Amino acid sequence: MDISPQNYVSVNEILADVLKSVKDGSFKLNSKGWYTSQIQQALEELSFDTFFDTQNESFDLPDNLRLDMPKGSFNLKAIYLFNGDNCNIETSANVYWKRNFINSKSGSGYVAHDKYYNGSDPFMKRRGSRRGDNNPVSSNPNSNLDPNNTHFYSVQNGTIMLSENCRKYQKVMLVYNGIMADIGDEPLVPQLFRQAVKTYVLIPAYETKMTDTIGTNEYNHWALLSNKNEMKHNDPYDGTWIKAERRSKKINNAIRENIKEYTTKMNY
Repeated sequence: MDISPQNYVSVNEILADVLKSVKDGSFKLNSKGWYTSQIQQALEELSFDTFFDTQNESFDLPDNLRLDMPKGSFNLKAIYLFNGDNCNIETSANVYWKRNFINSKSGSGYVAHDKYYNGSDPFMKRRGSRRGDNNPVSSNPNSNLDPNNTHFYSVQNGTIMLSENCRKYQKVMLVYNGIMADIGDEPLVPQLFRQAVKTYVLIPAYETKMTDTIGTNEYNHWALLSNKNEMKHNDPYDGTWIKAERRSKKINNAIRENIKEYTTKMNY
């Protein structure tokens, strides 16, 4: 599926549909801030369900070899070390995950479940060992890597901890999935998610409308519309949410990069 990076929908365009549906053009039922928050929450959920937004960010290597996960990030996919700038990363080094690795607060020294080999490490995966053999045989071609010269990391409570030999590099790049709208930002909705976001926002909007009309002749009308919207949103085969998930999987990486470039230049 191809999509123009300029095919985005603003908050006001989403609101135009939602406010008409619940007859709240003057924001008497809910404030504009409330509706905007619902749109943002829809994008957050789509981010977690679709892994649509892949981002990368580079940092100076911290002295204590610890850095926090960036705001709005989740699902850390890769870490690279390099010198120079982003335009010159030919000599970059991969950083591998190490089970139970925790470095000291100064970055010097660490503790881990096993400092010499680790059955879960991608670069030290063992196949088994003979009785009395302290050097397990491995099916991994990289198993002969010296762990003291291999860069590795772990994450604890949102803090990324790097091994001491990472100090040979000046920069660290994180590759991760991100949330499409940070808290406080005015959301910009990719057009392929428009219907899913709209029905997501209408669910609590109709609930508010029903609460506002309890005991009146209008209640049944709004309850019927609310039920139809929830069915439209949640249908497991043809619902707006499942359609959004399917569409996101058809977007190729080049298009995703164009989308990211476009959104970072937008003046919200």
